[in-house]
Amino acid sequence: MDRRDFLRLSALGLAGLGLDPASQVARAAVSSRRKRGSKYNVVILGDTHYDTAPDTVYHEGYSDPNPVREANHRKEFVRNAEMWSDRCPRMVKRAACLVDDRTSLVLQTGDLIQGDTASVEMHMKMLDDAFSYLKDQFGPVPLVTVAGNHDLRGRLDAQAWEGYRKYMPARLSKELGKEISDINFSFPMGEDVFIVVNFTKPDDETVARLLRESEGARHTFVLCHAPFFPFDGPKYNSWFYHGKDKTPDARNRMRALFAQRNSIVLCGHTHTTELFDWEGDGGRLTQMTMNSVWRNEEIGVYKVLQEGAESYGKESGSELFDEYRPGIKAYSRSLAAGCYKLNVDDEHISVDFYAGDSTRPSAHFVLR
Repeated sequence: MDRRDFLRLSALGLAGLGLDPASQVARAAVSSRRKRGSKYNVVILGDTHYDTAPDTVYHEGYSDPNPVREANHRKEFVRNAEMWSDRCPRMVKRAACLVDDRTSLVLQTGDLIQGDTASVEMHMKMLDDAFSYLKDQFGPVPLVTVAGNHDLRGRLDAQAWEGYRKYMPARLSKELGKEISDINFSFPMGEDVFIVVNFTKPDDETVARLLRESEGARHTFVLCHAPFFPFDGPKYNSWFYHGKDKTPDARNRMRALFAQRNSIVLCGHTHTTELFDWEGDGGRLTQMTMNSVWRNEEIGVYKVLQEGAESYGKESGSELFDEYRPGIKAYSRSLAAGCYKLNVDDEHISVDFYAGDSTRPSAHFVLR
C-alpha cells in the first residue's frame, strides 16, 4: 500500500466516523480535522492512577494472597487519594487549557485507574468514573486511553479483564465513532495512523496486521502503556514490550517491524518523562514516555536526571542495555510529572511538556 492508497482508505474511515447518530462529538472532530489538514496536536496525560479516599469507595473487599504485595498496593491507595485531592485535578485542568482549534485527540497512556477492585461491576464503575472525569474536563475532543497493567488488575485479574473488555471498547467506539472490539486497534488521523497496542498480553499477529493495513501512512504513532526499550531503574527493567519473554525472538521481531516503519512510540508506565531516540533494525524508533503521577510537589518541577547515550543503563547496571546503547541518538530522563502536547505538521514532530500545572512549557522535545 502506498501513501495514496492509505489516504483513500483513511478518508473512507473518517467519513464513517459520522455514521452513528449518537456520535456527534466524533463527527465534529472529523470535520474540524478536515479543515485543519495535516497540522494538528494531541494533548496527552501519562499514568493517572485515578482513585479517591476512603479506600472503601473502590477497594472494598480487595485482598491479595501475598501480604507484602497487598501492603504495597494499599500504600498506593493512600498516595493516589492524596494526589487526587488537589494536585492531579490542578494538572488535568491545566491540560484542558492546552486544547485549541488544532487539537484532534486527547490521549491517556494507560493506568487510567489504580484498579485493585473486588468485582467486575466495581472495576467498570472505577473505569467509568475516571473516564467521565476526564471527559468533563476536555469536552468534545475524542479521548482515547490505552490498557495499562493497573487497568487490568484486581483481586482476581480475570474479573478486571472482564470489566475492562465490557466497558472500554464500547466507550472508545463512541469516542472515535467507529467500532472498537479489541484492546489492540488502530485509527487514522489525516495522513497518519495511530496503533494501540496492549503490552500485558502481546498479540503480535494482530499488531503485525494493523501495521500491514496502514502501510503508506505519513507517520506511524504507536500507543502502548509500557515502553519498547528497557527502563533504566533499580527494578522493573523487564517491564517493556516483550521484556519478560525468556527468549528475545518475539521482541526482536516486533521491534524490527516498528523500526522499519520509523515509528514514534507514546507510552507511560515508568512514572518518568523520558525521550529515547534510537536507530537500528533498518529504521528508527523514537519513544516519548509520559508521566502524570504527581505524587509530590517536588516532581512538579522538571529536572534532568540522565542525559546522553553513555548514561543509559548505568543506574541498573544490567547487560540488558548493551544491545541498545550503540543505536541511541538522543536520551534524557526526568522524574517530573505533568501534561504534554504533541505537535505534528508536515516537517516536524515535537512534544511540549508542562511540569505539574505549569502555565509555560518546562521542556521541549524534538521527536522528528
